[in-house]
Amino acid sequence: MNKLVKVLAASALVATALVGCGKKDGGDTPATNEAKFAKAGLGVVSTLNDEGQVNTTFVALGLDKDGKIQYIDLDVAQSTPGGEGELDKTKEERGTDYGMTQASGIKKEWNEQAEAFEAFCKGKTPDEVAQIETMDYHGGKAPKTGTDLAAGCTIVIDDFLAAVDKASKNAVEVNADKIQLGRVMSNDAEKKQLNTTLALVATDAEGKVLYTKIDVAQIYDNEGTKITDTKSERGTDYGMTQASGIKKEWNEQAEAFEAYCKGKTLDEIAKVETMDYHGGKAPATGTDLAAGCTIVIDDFLAALAKAK
Repeated sequence: MNKLVKVLAASALVATALVGCGKKDGGDTPATNEAKFAKAGLGVVSTLNDEGQVNTTFVALGLDKDGKIQYIDLDVAQSTPGGEGELDKTKEERGTDYGMTQASGIKKEWNEQAEAFEAFCKGKTPDEVAQIETMDYHGGKAPKTGTDLAAGCTIVIDDFLAAVDKASKNAVEVNADKIQLGRVMSNDAEKKQLNTTLALVATDAEGKVLYTKIDVAQIYDNEGTKITDTKSERGTDYGMTQASGIKKEWNEQAEAFEAYCKGKTLDEIAKVETMDYHGGKAPATGTDLAAGCTIVIDDFLAALAKAK
């Protein structure tokens, strides 16, 4: 009888130990397989002024199961006045070279103020972010003087708020462990056109792509008509179908590329077979990818490489 009691006691001890191993950080909450990010979304807002200068504001969001922002990457691709010049870095990438510090009332560079905005957004829902207290400033809205946000960010944030709202509305379920955003910016001085290629990537714990969103903001003035929607947003209005050898629109080909990426690591995607095409690289003829995507993908791959 004593032996039986000892066996039962030992079994209970083992069970207790196993339960303890299933707790996070020694807390009382049982461990789960719940991913860090329930949803991911990309929002892009572009403006083109009368002088031809482009500002493309883009935001990538990662939301938890409660709809709160746990990841945010905000940046702006800005061309030079008149649309001319060879800028190939975003405001964030330019860092101190952007040159806002001395003109700032709080002596902070643009990237520092954007980071303050991002930090303010974390832990809030997109609806809560939309309710930020603002005041009129330089023809737009800036954080209201005296608020916590204004201590680190005093620039106009209209497009920040619009891009966050758009990203939240575009968000899809991902159940991912990591979210990253890659960007590649190029100015075409002759066409006075700014192209910003974006790659939002959500991956699992093994680094495999669960979801990716590829888009391009190709912003320019087309004979008096300002084009400010992204290529995906333009859909059939982009007008690639008839010129395409596979009779597919740009957004359809981008979606085919996104589908190809799913289940692969970024390193595996980088090894996609390509061929020379129109001065760039396109999926090699005869490959699975080429059945749905025959456009130049150099910037797609470069943006994905930056998303690591």
